Amino acid sequence: MVAILSISSIAGCESSDPIQEVRDQIAAGQYRESLEPLRALLKEQPESMELLFLYGRALVETGQPGLAEWPLRKVQADPDWFVRASMLIARVEQAGGNAENAAETYAKILEAEPDNMDVRIMRANVLARSPRLLHEALEEVDRILEIDPQQLSAFKPKILAYLGLNQPDDAERALLELGARIEAEQPEDNPIRGWHCATMAIFADDKGDEEVARERWLDCTERFPTNENVVTQAVEFYKKHEEYEKALNVVQVAVDAGAPEDSGYRLMMAGLLRQLDRTDEAEALLIEGVDQATAQIGKSAALLALAEHYKTTGNLQAAADTLEKGLAFTQKFAGAQPELLFALADLWVQLGEDDRALALTSKMTVPAHSALVRGAVAHDRKEYAKAVKLYDEATRLWPENPFGPYYAAQAALALGQVDRAFESYLLSIRIAETATDSRTRAARILFAERRYTTALEMLGTTRVPPSLQSQLLGLEVTARSRGAKAALQFANKFSQRFPKHFGTAIAIGADAVGARGDGTEAWAVVEPFLNLGFPPHNHLPILLAAVDWARTDEQLAVVESLVGPAVEANPDSAIAKTIEGAFFERKGQAKEAEASYRAALELDGKSVTTLFRLAGLIAASDPARSIELLSKGIEQPVGLDSTVQTRIFLAATTQLLDSPGIEAVLQLALERTPTEGRIAYQLAAVLQAEGAEPSEVARLLRRAIRFKAGDDALALRDQIAAKR
Repeated sequence: MVAILSISSIAGCESSDPIQEVRDQIAAGQYRESLEPLRALLKEQPESMELLFLYGRALVETGQPGLAEWPLRKVQADPDWFVRASMLIARVEQAGGNAENAAETYAKILEAEPDNMDVRIMRANVLARSPRLLHEALEEVDRILEIDPQQLSAFKPKILAYLGLNQPDDAERALLELGARIEAEQPEDNPIRGWHCATMAIFADDKGDEEVARERWLDCTERFPTNENVVTQAVEFYKKHEEYEKALNVVQVAVDAGAPEDSGYRLMMAGLLRQLDRTDEAEALLIEGVDQATAQIGKSAALLALAEHYKTTGNLQAAADTLEKGLAFTQKFAGAQPELLFALADLWVQLGEDDRALALTSKMTVPAHSALVRGAVAHDRKEYAKAVKLYDEATRLWPENPFGPYYAAQAALALGQVDRAFESYLLSIRIAETATDSRTRAARILFAERRYTTALEMLGTTRVPPSLQSQLLGLEVTARSRGAKAALQFANKFSQRFPKHFGTAIAIGADAVGARGDGTEAWAVVEPFLNLGFPPHNHLPILLAAVDWARTDEQLAVVESLVGPAVEANPDSAIAKTIEGAFFERKGQAKEAEASYRAALELDGKSVTTLFRLAGLIAASDPARSIELLSKGIEQPVGLDSTVQTRIFLAATTQLLDSPGIEAVLQLALERTPTEGRIAYQLAAVLQAEGAEPSEVARLLRRAIRFKAGDDALALRDQIAAKR
């Protein structure tokens, strides 16, 4: 016993090798955990090529290629490390879209290792993705096939290059030649057979020959039911055509044919079931996957897939509970799992479980994760100044993560620090434009300041397809600044990309045009569409806007002739009953309007517009109930997310500024819409009447004036100044 203790004590006192520890972390894929130890070691050994290389690799693997470049360039200068560093540098260049530099880096590697066929294939693929290097790609492919005629992987860049050169016939010949060689030379179970079949189907679809594409997809899914390329691409084809049942069948066949547990097909099936509104089936399928999984990795994947399902369907509590189980299980065989730990903390924050989220930060090995979570908790607790500091710390630690500056912008905006918020949104855009809606939020600041041209430039200066929200904002800015004709032109283009949201777009356009003057111009936006017989999802929002913006007896008569049939044709539609209520309200029939609004809420108790309209209708007679309705509307996920809602909300709150509880409503509303100057003004007026701290009132008034709240805000500012 003594001997064993002595040996254990000696072993425990031996100093560990810190370099070996980071080698082990890198080998285990624990890249984030290795960053801080690597930085510490590099302070002691700044010229160590191995440490510089490991640091560069860790940065690349953690999504920070910009920071990785300097250590890798330094390592590249060492002949012993040249090839390894150059391979990572080429990868960084590819990820950054710099195909020419990547191709040049691969060429330098080939000078050192001319027989490295893998590098030649990589170079050919890079060349084939650059419009300026397509001929060079074909030359590289010729060299590859000259060296090794059996190298079938060279056909992929060859086909891509021909397609890039707009030579579809040559691309098709290459595909057919590849198919013949695969048939003659490759065994039946070689996955390249499925890849080729899928590529032929994709090629037909890209050429616009849908019938041939369908025939090929049917053949591919029958012959290669579990091939990953076939299954995933066939599903995408059917999803593109909104044929979700067919897509689901493809995946179901793959699962039934014996696809491995970790193929991801079960998760794909769950997504398709959700698309078909068969959420319960999706959940049951994923639970079955958890129960049936035998291998550790399969069990882990099944639990994480179930957690993601719960998150997607909005059941955050179940998502957090399941993720907690999945994390604990995964850590037993795969190590720390910092990303999953971070995701779990994020869910706890969303659920308002701040203490549980903070408790997890003590277990985090990635300092940036800890800073982001602590920032989110401070944000949730409305400690906005503290949140900004923590988000800034996260951005310093993780400069290529767009969410630090994104949330810092929101916290800064809550403090009224508009310029700071705008700069942070711009930083988030520069880091990763598609990761957040920073561009839309920055444009909304410009719009609120009535810098219309600059707002449109902000929305338009992008290479990515516009989102629904950015297009709706673009329509709003256009309508507000240029009037009905421009709004209709914008809406016409909008309908080509988002046809199901055309009615909403027209309603927003009418609202924005109506805000330009006395409201008479708004009718010109809705009138052309009132008798076109759209499906309800398009027609009803337009009809509701017509009720709001009819200004003459003739226009009201047109609306009256449409309201009854709309309600009769859509007896279970909350918006139809809301239209009826709004029309009764316009006619001065308050009791009938209230009955219609209440009927609408029985059909959809979360309808923000209806909640706000009813609140406005009963504000004078029942202010307490009115405030309850406003609070419920704001608390909805889409509360106050449109100008239509904001207009109706303000019409209600204007009647309630002397009512108990209105301050909390306005505070919450301003948190939701921090660039709405009129809400800032109303809150300032309420606080001034209550004798609040003058600095707080002044801060709100500055925001109100900046966001063009109107003469009332200027008058209150001057009134306060005169008393000093």
